[in-house]
Amino acid sequence: MKKLLAVTMILSLLPATISCHKKTPPPQEIQELKGNISISGAFALYPLAVQWTNEFSERNPQVRIDISAGGAGKGMTDVLNGMVDFAMLSRDLHDEEREKGAIDFIVGRDAVLPMVNASNPLISKILEKGITNDDAYKIWVSGEYKTWGQFLGTSDKNPIKVYTRSDACGAAQTFAAWFKSQQDDLGGTAVFGDPGIAKAVSEDPNGIGFNNVAYAFDSQTSRPVEGLYILPVDSDKDGRISPQERFYDNKEQLVRAVEADKYPAPPARSLYLISKGVPTDSTKVEFLRYVLGEGQSFNEPSGYVQVAEDAKARSFQLLDSATGQDSLKKNSTSGIVTLFIGLAALLFILLIVPSFMKTLSARRVYRQRLSGIVMFILTIASVVLVLAMLGGLLVKSLPILKENSLWDLLTSSEWKPSARKFGFASFIMGTIAVTICSILISLPLSLLTAVYLTEYSHKTVRKIVYPALDILAALPSVIYGVWGILMLIPIFGYSLITGSLVLSVMVLPILISLFVEIFSTVSRDLRDASTSLGATKWQTTRKVVIRKSLPGIFAATVLALSKCAGETIAVMMVCGSLAQMPTSLSSSFYTLPALIGNNYGEMASIPLYESAIMFAALILMVIVLIFNILSRVILYRIQKNSQ
Repeated sequence: MKKLLAVTMILSLLPATISCHKKTPPPQEIQELKGNISISGAFALYPLAVQWTNEFSERNPQVRIDISAGGAGKGMTDVLNGMVDFAMLSRDLHDEEREKGAIDFIVGRDAVLPMVNASNPLISKILEKGITNDDAYKIWVSGEYKTWGQFLGTSDKNPIKVYTRSDACGAAQTFAAWFKSQQDDLGGTAVFGDPGIAKAVSEDPNGIGFNNVAYAFDSQTSRPVEGLYILPVDSDKDGRISPQERFYDNKEQLVRAVEADKYPAPPARSLYLISKGVPTDSTKVEFLRYVLGEGQSFNEPSGYVQVAEDAKARSFQLLDSATGQDSLKKNSTSGIVTLFIGLAALLFILLIVPSFMKTLSARRVYRQRLSGIVMFILTIASVVLVLAMLGGLLVKSLPILKENSLWDLLTSSEWKPSARKFGFASFIMGTIAVTICSILISLPLSLLTAVYLTEYSHKTVRKIVYPALDILAALPSVIYGVWGILMLIPIFGYSLITGSLVLSVMVLPILISLFVEIFSTVSRDLRDASTSLGATKWQTTRKVVIRKSLPGIFAATVLALSKCAGETIAVMMVCGSLAQMPTSLSSSFYTLPALIGNNYGEMASIPLYESAIMFAALILMVIVLIFNILSRVILYRIQKNSQ
């Protein structure tokens, strides 16, 4: 046993020993750039940044660059948390972000453009009049303009269908700043991302929205995207678009106008790459030097204005102060890798210990005790994980709970983070409403389908349907969201009925599969006994199969309820993201998961935002736990009564 203990100790310490005694190569001068660069953030800068990264990677084959769009707020959160090296930002930095170490490098300029549907029946009058910042305020904020006739000063009754961004983003903040407002002041149907809002407006003849230059113009033709017209800005507010205000025919015209300050700022704006502190890694520094130097040649062909010389000089001065201070960034994952290797080695040791035991009985006793200990640890770990999640969310929610009463947070519907007003009632009601509606649609359909498959269908039908159900159940939720956009939005719009239909179709194959398995567990003898007493097939199904399966049916329904309540991406794509109480099936709504998904990125820049989003997650988790606890209580009573 002493020898066995010694071997165990040596093997378990081996990974750490290897890590600690790994030889460090002597410092040497870097001959060529190598390493990784990660970038995330604003949709506005993404098309141009992709061209920079592709060209830089071709020049430096040993540099790997990962880039993703997700909104300015997400990029800021990522860079401040050390998840990426640079954030793409399409707005000015907030003071809170500067205090956390954010450094901005201006890499270009572009503009946010109001746009309308090209097939609007009043399009010629709309383009002739143009839009002022006062008009925009009355459309997006006050809601004073509800028809195109009110906008034009005529008697036309065509409704204005307003669209805005659901995700916290620089485009919406910059556009709102044009008429002295905040993004959370903007009304209308909220859609995720630049591509989403462009698609929504292009499919709605009465639609109006706003978008970045890169998404308003076609990249191939440099003309406005098909189905959209850019709404000219009436800068002098004389009620018409004069010749000097007409520069929207193609992307080049607009770029020249922004460069010459003919287009108002905002909504013209600077675009930034943000780092946490001045970058000292030689690869990151050279990438920024390239973007500010040769990379500027991509700006104008892509629809962006080049950086002014004074802004370049400031950025180069910052980079010069950092050059040579550090080599390539150290790998921060080595400690985690060592830990996992150590755990794997320990597990391996525990598994091979029986090989050193002489008797069969000793090996059996060891394996039995080991399996019991492992299962006990895993069981406790699952409970501890739930408690840890609740505790962590509660701790993160304390700041907002200290500033606001729990009652106000749960009963208020006013959601204006910039004004420190956080009301969750509309999000809670939206979550509950879409969950209940989707279950009301999917439950009877799935139950009757499962009854047919198990009790009435031919064997050939089951061979075809069962694999199809498995495929549908395994599809990612985003596929159902895309289906909702393509098939349901044109009919029902961004509404509660659309979200309910998407969720019901998504959980339908899951419920059917569960019900089929539940009905299959009912003994064939019970069916035969019922039939022998003269009962019809339907009577047997209703009185025997369904009644015997009630506990399982109830458990499967609760599982579907939890799935619907926690669904994020599919609902986020079709709900309209309007923070209001859903009053009808045709009204837009907002759910807690969609709130978290849309706004999580912006938590780094607005006070209490992080705490508010964490509190939303806490509410969602409590709702799901309540569903499950109630189901356990009801299920216990059903089983007790059946006995």
